[in-house]
Amino acid sequence: MPRELIGLFIFVFVLFLMQSLGGVFQIRNFKKSIRRVHKLGNVGIGQKRGRFFNGYLVILACDNNRIITGCEVMDGKTFLAKCHPIDTLIGKKLVGVSIDSFLEDFRSMDEKEQKRYRGYIQALEALETRFDKAEADDELVTAD
Repeated sequence: MPRELIGLFIFVFVLFLMQSLGGVFQIRNFKKSIRRVHKLGNVGIGQKRGRFFNGYLVILACDNNRIITGCEVMDGKTFLAKCHPIDTLIGKKLVGVSIDSFLEDFRSMDEKEQKRYRGYIQALEALETRFDKAEADDELVTAD
């Protein structure tokens, strides 16, 4: 086997190892963020996949009154993505506002604009679904 080919295989193997290690650190960072945000209340998670541009993951927390208590977003390139807190969204302060208010704003946007915020919408809808299901379960219990 020619030396150049062996060198190429070693180079590709080293890149693979770096990507794998970076993935491990990214998952650890994500798990720490989930724990940190979960301490603030109920958690909803959403994602927007990126093809040509960066995607992101949203971790959103709210209390039992549907008021947002915290939000972190993981974005960045490949394994270098990190989670960081978000204070504002679409020009509004995030913490202290109802999830219903944000959902109303997002649902009034056109489809192209909604695609930009898909991860946030998914996280908010996950929380909305959780609360709606809990309310329906409570109604069934009180009806019996």
